[in-house]
Amino acid sequence: AAATCHISIIGDSFVEALQVPIHRKLQVRLEELAADRLPRPDVTTSAFGMGNTGQVQQLPFYDEYARGLRPKLLVLVFVTNDFINNAPLLRVVQLGKWGQRHRLEPTVRRRSDGKLEVAWLLPGDLLLSVSPPRASWTARAEEQSVERSWLALWLQAKKKALFPPDRDHRLVRDGEALMRQPGHAALLEGWRPTTRRDMVRVFARRDLPPLFEEALEYTRFALEQFRQRADRDGAKLVILATHELKTHGTRVFERTSQMAATLDIPVIDQADYILRRGARLTDARWPHDGHWNPAGHQWAAEALLEYIEQHPEVCDG
Repeated sequence: AAATCHISIIGDSFVEALQVPIHRKLQVRLEELAADRLPRPDVTTSAFGMGNTGQVQQLPFYDEYARGLRPKLLVLVFVTNDFINNAPLLRVVQLGKWGQRHRLEPTVRRRSDGKLEVAWLLPGDLLLSVSPPRASWTARAEEQSVERSWLALWLQAKKKALFPPDRDHRLVRDGEALMRQPGHAALLEGWRPTTRRDMVRVFARRDLPPLFEEALEYTRFALEQFRQRADRDGAKLVILATHELKTHGTRVFERTSQMAATLDIPVIDQADYILRRGARLTDARWPHDGHWNPAGHQWAAEALLEYIEQHPEVCDG
């Protein structure tokens, strides 16, 4: 209803939050905390999240769903790998979307005049001239069988448990294939694919390879798209910087906050909130999974509520 103070939260797998039950998720805890601590009883929340997405892929979450709820506060949950997902080539290399042509998704494209725009493309089209090796017949047969058979799904799970897939090898292979393509080697200068799965650590370096520097530009453009939508619809836009932005030092967080400052987007620092409570950043995540555990969701909700308490004009309009 128009009279309520509605808060919409948009993000990737941290918001999707498959690791916790619904009643422990950020948006539910925020609504419950607001009912207890805020003087107004009409705070409502909604959340839209999907794993392996950045802000550019999340634009339809707002356009098709959140906008209709007329939020007064729009929260973008920001994680380090958003830089990768907002950059087409990095996204393809990390996620292994070689030759996938089954799903359209929004991406950032540079026009002939050098300006950026949002374009809907098939993931396979992002690689342009890159032609990776075709999957073996057995791999393709396995992919087709799991679409039809519960037995095939069970056997595949057992196979992965006994023989974990070599994702590191795929990253090296795909990265090297990309570097062999004309025009891409220069973009990747300064970065060589290694057996490390984690590409996000590159953004903690002082000097970035050109392609990673370009990812910052694409991310700023995606944030600007949200900024324009929020201004148009009368919503207050903020970024909730997850604790993991400071896992490898503070440089990733500083890059994010500086980018947000140029767009006049406030940044809520979850890591700072956790440390002020006397806890460790690792206490917000699972031991063998980087996503928020229930404490991480709770601290994210409390950090957001603290911002709302300090800025009551958000709900007052």
